[in-house]
Amino acid sequence: MVYLFYSIKYIIDGNILHIKTGLFISGKINIQDIKSVTKTYNPLSAPALSINRLEIKYGNNYDYALISPKNREEFVQQLLSVNPAIKVKL
Repeated sequence: MVYLFYSIKYIIDGNILHIKTGLFISGKINIQDIKSVTKTYNPLSAPALSINRLEIKYGNNYDYALISPKNREEFVQQLLSVNPAIKVKL
């Protein structure tokens, strides 16, 4: 169980953001579908090690992911390099 929490990774591969927990890929998001990235402290369960998270909204109005990359600014810049139309609020 501890291994799963300490092996959370967010991988940008071309136009896809992979959210990987342990040995499994638990989510894939097409970066072109991301509408916004916002800083949040939402306590809902998510593949994130910290409560200091980013909320990624994509697809329709109800699709979102909560993540906590180590270097938020660098992570967001990588997303913007693929999709410069993403609205960012950090």
